[in-house]
Amino acid sequence: MDKNERIWKLLMYLRACPAPVSWTEIVRDTDLYIDDGSSSKKTFERDKKDLRECGISIHTENIGGNDEAAGGTRYAIRDADVFLNLDLSESESLAIEMAASMVQFDAAWEIDALAKLGAGTLPTAPPLRAQLSAPDELVALHDAVDRNCLVTFTYGGQPREVEPVLVFWRQGGWYLHAYEDETAKNFKVERFQSSVTVDATGSAPDHRIPDPAEAMAEDPLLHGPESGLVAQVLIDSLLARQVERDRGGVIERRADGSVVIEVDVRSPGAFRSWLFGMGEHAVVLDPPEMVNDVVTWLNALAGPR
Repeated sequence: MDKNERIWKLLMYLRACPAPVSWTEIVRDTDLYIDDGSSSKKTFERDKKDLRECGISIHTENIGGNDEAAGGTRYAIRDADVFLNLDLSESESLAIEMAASMVQFDAAWEIDALAKLGAGTLPTAPPLRAQLSAPDELVALHDAVDRNCLVTFTYGGQPREVEPVLVFWRQGGWYLHAYEDETAKNFKVERFQSSVTVDATGSAPDHRIPDPAEAMAEDPLLHGPESGLVAQVLIDSLLARQVERDRGGVIERRADGSVVIEVDVRSPGAFRSWLFGMGEHAVVLDPPEMVNDVVTWLNALAGPR
């Protein structure tokens, strides 16, 4: 196990633990260290130092009592150690958001996540990609929206001709909201596979312009038809706390610390991305059609054996 993987697992373990844990519990519950005296403990101290240098504090408290752990230390990473409450004004929040947009995450989880299946590793964060200038396509897209022009480009390996309505920033990237074959769709600009060709002024009809929140729901799992499915997903103890905090919907708590949650799904693709992003730590249990969809999709990707 390399250093980065070990530190990531330590972070996820401490975030998932409902209470501070001792060195003995860390050794017992994880495969990160062995209780071999000073060697592994020194590695643990270095890993804590690396986390602190990344801006993540590790809360410590002394162990009282009369058992063998007395006098030792328990460790935890609390919400306050990770999330800052800056009490910003609306204008200050906007300034922070614009500054944060200078660096964005690549959200293409599905293919990257497949490489982790069966690997016995926690999902790593997707690679950082600095975007220090706006994509070249934005100028043409804004022009097309202003002049009601049809635009063509290659997307998902297919040529597209769409009626542009809105260009907006959402969830770390630029999107084009447009109509294709009378259906409203969102296209992520950074995934365009060609330059944008703009047709004549007035070649596209007028459409009502939604606000960005309406054009794309906050939750990508809800992008799609109004009717959807409710999936039941088992999350193991290592990620249970994080997923419960992020999504809620817990319907069952198991003795081993795992939880079963309900997730509203309108976009199977977005659901697969979310599910596979957790690797071996999440399993869809129900409904059968959702289980079959995931299995069929994986088998098709794996190909004949």
